[in-house]
Parts: sequence; C-alpha cells; structure tokens
Amino acid sequence: MDSRDLEYVMAIARTGSFSQGAQMLFISQPALSQYIRRLEKNLGVTLFYRNRNKVELSPAGAYYVKKGQAILRQMQDLEQTMRHWQQEEQRQLSIGVSQFYGKWFLTPYLQNIQKSLPQYQVRIVDGESQHLELLMIQRKLDFAIYPAPVVHQEIHFLPLGEEEILFAFSEENPEAMALLAQADKDGFLDLRYYRHFPFVLPKEGLKMHKAALNICRHLGFQPQSVYSSENLDTVYSLVNHNYGVGFLPDVIARNYNPRTNHVRFFHFKSRSNHRTIGLAFREDSPLRALAPKLVRAIKKGTAV
Repeated sequence: MDSRDLEYVMAIARTGSFSQGAQMLFISQPALSQYIRRLEKNLGVTLFYRNRNKVELSPAGAYYVKKGQAILRQMQDLEQTMRHWQQEEQRQLSIGVSQFYGKWFLTPYLQNIQKSLPQYQVRIVDGESQHLELLMIQRKLDFAIYPAPVVHQEIHFLPLGEEEILFAFSEENPEAMALLAQADKDGFLDLRYYRHFPFVLPKEGLKMHKAALNICRHLGFQPQSVYSSENLDTVYSLVNHNYGVGFLPDVIARNYNPRTNHVRFFHFKSRSNHRTIGLAFREDSPLRALAPKLVRAIKKGTAV
C-alpha cells in the first residue's frame, strides 16, 4: 500500500463517482477503475459498490477511508516536513499559477517576489487551478494564484484583486455589429440579443466555462457552443477571427494589440461576471507567514 492507493480511494469517496474522481486526480476514468480493481484484488476485499447511478463505499471501504485519511495526512505531513527541511537548506519557494494568468502576471510579480524574499529561490509551477489546488492539498506546492472559488476547505485564499468578465465578438461580424444599437442599454450590453449566436467557450470543467454558463442561464438561455478550448488565449483568437462570440477576462481587453485585434469588448450586467483573483495556500503550511509579503509583492506588479 502506498500514498497513491489512499489518494485514489479518497478521491472516489469524496466525489461519489469514478468519473469525477478521475477528473480530480487528472487521470482517465478507465485508468482509475482499473487501478481500484487491482487494489481490491490485492486487498482481497470490495471497497466500492458500483451501480448505474452512484458509487458507494462498502463496509470495508468505509473503514479503509476512515483509517486511510489519518495515514495519508501523516504521510503528507512527513513528506512536506522533509521537503521543507530540504528547502530550508536550499531556501526554495514554489508558486503555482494558472497557465493563462502566468502570461500576463508572471514577470512583474516574480521580480517583486524576488526583491521581497531575496533569500528564497522561487520555483514556478504552471497548471490549471484545480490541479494546483490538488498539489497544495498533497503538500507538493506552497502557494498558487488563480480565480476563486477554492474547492478544499484546507485552502486559505487571500484576495489580490477583482476581474471582470466581458462579452466579446469580432468587429468583422456584421450581424453582431448591427445589433449594437438595440442591445446597448446605457453602456451595458443586453446579451439576450445574442443568444442565438454561435459561442466559443472555455473547455468544460474550467471555472470560466462554469461562469459563462451561469451568466447565460441567469439571462434565460443556453449558449450554443461551436468551439471550446482549455486556453483562454485560444478562445480570444477564435473570437478575433470571427468563429463565434464569447466571454473573456478584462485583462485581455487592457493588453491587446490594436493592430492585430478585431475584437470588441462590452460590459454587461450579471451576478456572475466578476471573479476574485487571489493567493491560495494551506492554512497549516509552514510557509503561511510569507503570504502577506507575497500579496504585497504581487499587487505591486499587477493591475488585476
């Protein structure tokens, strides 16, 4: 038995689903199912009862989870302590950042962090926010920067700033441009005029995808997605080349190149079009005392 056995069983128990557990672990569902079957064979017991609607722990599985949580926590604590002893000798600090935000904010805040904490060697880890949060839960990452919300209650979140989600389409879309006079309501666009347009959306499972669906749902329609991407820069490029309308963070509108940009950005009223960008870390992290310094250093270099 190793830590992976415990992590995989805990993920399924927490989500109640092999598919959602696989998403949390960033592996395929068949691979997770095969791993659990092999584990059950090695243990000689059934850990999960499987049916079409849900997955339930067996009595043996419930006992495994109960005891395994404490064991996994001890293993993670031991691993983190050893890692931090090593880091104290090497003075290393690991910071994760969502891939999209790394492009816009990595250089300025990295320079300020190095000035604020010159005794530390900073290691940057790129990744999607849910993966970064999982690394922090596993005590393999010290801090991360990404949009709220956080998933795990062990994670503390210090706000860095607010992000506005804007509606966007290409100025080379004559039908969309023609609707502006009707759709513009005192500087805010009524997106219901665009409900029948093809949408370019972030990939399902991303926070931005959920935000886009919530925005449209509150306005009474379901967007018809023609393209999706896990990279917001790709979403922007597709909108720029008139493959559809979409939602984009305001940081793109503030930093685009007007010579190559054909995208028009619009404000709109919604309860779901603002997100908090923040610094996340475990509340019990040995380096948690550095969080306020990091926040001050990052705010100096960003305009979130």
